Amino acid sequence: MNRKISLGLALALIFVAIAGSVAGTMAVSMKMYNSIIKDLPKRSQTYSLLAEIDDVIRTNYYGEINETLLNADMAEGFANGVGDSYSYYMTASEYDVYKNEMNGQKMGVGVITAFNEDDMCLYAAEVSDGSPAALNNMSKGDRIVTIDEEEVTVYNYKELVKKLEGEKLSSVNVAFIHDGNLVAANMVKGYTAQTVYYETVGEVGYVKITDFYSTTASQLKNAVNTLIKQGVGGIIIDLREVSNGTVEYAADALDVLVPVASDGTKALATAVDKNGETIETFTSDADSINVPMMILVDSDTSGPAELFACDMRDFGKAKLIGTATKGNGTMQRVYQLSDGGAVKLTVAEIKPYTSDVYNGVGLTPDYLVELSSQKKNRLALLPHSEDEQYQKANSLLTSSAGADES
Repeated sequence: MNRKISLGLALALIFVAIAGSVAGTMAVSMKMYNSIIKDLPKRSQTYSLLAEIDDVIRTNYYGEINETLLNADMAEGFANGVGDSYSYYMTASEYDVYKNEMNGQKMGVGVITAFNEDDMCLYAAEVSDGSPAALNNMSKGDRIVTIDEEEVTVYNYKELVKKLEGEKLSSVNVAFIHDGNLVAANMVKGYTAQTVYYETVGEVGYVKITDFYSTTASQLKNAVNTLIKQGVGGIIIDLREVSNGTVEYAADALDVLVPVASDGTKALATAVDKNGETIETFTSDADSINVPMMILVDSDTSGPAELFACDMRDFGKAKLIGTATKGNGTMQRVYQLSDGGAVKLTVAEIKPYTSDVYNGVGLTPDYLVELSSQKKNRLALLPHSEDEQYQKANSLLTSSAGADES
């Protein structure tokens, strides 16, 4: 049976529906407006000051204004103004280098150098496989004599080393001592970065991670599997002086070694913003490595390296040896700008697997072992036999007590 309603009632119902819709839309709009307007006075003050400075400069400055330089410096100052050393502005060219680096594509010839103050000479501390340096037979421990025909000294080595980096496909002339012979080579820059170096020392495997890039996880998996096939009884992972990379890539590397996260947050780590909201979760699969491990850390172990060390201990996979870490438990995101540049900005704090947040505090090692300042200054060239932190890890792994503890 059909029921009829009056025209007046129909119009009333329509008006009620429209009013409800408008009210809902207004509520959403007000919420958005309030989120924008709350910072409007501060923004107005900042922009007013910038406009005033701009007017003074353009009216009174004697020379010509380099607009590109002015804009870049202004953007850099704005990013630096937040007072966070992990937040900064990148020009378009710097952002290109950053993106390539995070993807494992590096400029330069593929050598990590270290200056030995004992004999005042520059040495190759690490040489990346397949890099221009490696292809020209440079090896770890080789002494670099000249760079672009200029002799390396204590006064100029920092500037000369910069020539080993630089633009892709440019070249540099390098002379070095290899196996007692002087080798002169022209090296074309650009290579796929090696971030994981490994070797077998007696019964123990040694793995040095230098950065956490997109290629690190696969390189770590290859290193660990190779060492296990060689029959090592334990593995030392060296994270000393490691800070570069991202927590995302550190989580990828962790996933190589640890099983599914079933305790704590049920994740390798979570990123929590200033409002307490979880903005990113890092998970793991069931694959893991079951071999005793020790991790070397120091005061320069920071950021992604700290997450890696913390979670390895949380999962019961390793003990930490060395000194307290830096305490950078934050996550950054990169926002590209219209000019091709970008701002890298701290957006969250990292909560590890089961431990307390270490941001601003650092990680306390299970075994406190310090190096003298002299040894720390030449850590990249320090032989294992003179490295007390390495020796402590080695002794724990090669003793039955160490194997049980790990």
